[in-house]
Amino acid sequence: MGGRKIKLPHYYFDIETTGLDPKVDEILTIQYQKISVHTGEAVGPLTILSSWEYSEEDIVKEIAVNMLDEYPWNFVPVGNNLTFEFKFLSEKFRKYLGTEIDVEFFVTRPHIDLKSVMILANSGKFKGCHLVLGKQGNGSEVPTWYENGEFQKIIEYVKDEANCFLNFTSEAQKVLGNRFTGGQRNV
Repeated sequence: MGGRKIKLPHYYFDIETTGLDPKVDEILTIQYQKISVHTGEAVGPLTILSSWEYSEEDIVKEIAVNMLDEYPWNFVPVGNNLTFEFKFLSEKFRKYLGTEIDVEFFVTRPHIDLKSVMILANSGKFKGCHLVLGKQGNGSEVPTWYENGEFQKIIEYVKDEANCFLNFTSEAQKVLGNRFTGGQRNV
């Protein structure tokens, strides 16, 4: 893990954890994938940083190189309910980097959270809005898989979730782009 600086304008971004409390639960994976600003489609490979392959500290430090870049447009997270990720990163950056970065730091930087779009696609209902992705499995199974050493199941879940999210993002961009710009895209 070389602390490489990746220049990604927009990228799919997600984490998997052992639970919901950033103060006591661990980040198991951090995943990101370069996506097209214009189409929402993947234009690079999915990178999965896993704590069982390295350590939580190593994967947090690896992503910090990009998340803390002084020019925020080099790494624009695109995801679902990014506040969850931002809460975990804030706590883990404090723990491993000694920074006092809070959630506000992340939410004031460029990011695209599609949670609201997913709620609208779910007839305006919050409950079950994640189901519009059509993904297999549920993130609540990840801690059990981790405890049982079933790391391949986590990897397959992460890959499926990324694929489903990017399909949703691409379709949402097509529909909304055509509806509101008449199909005209600024290139």
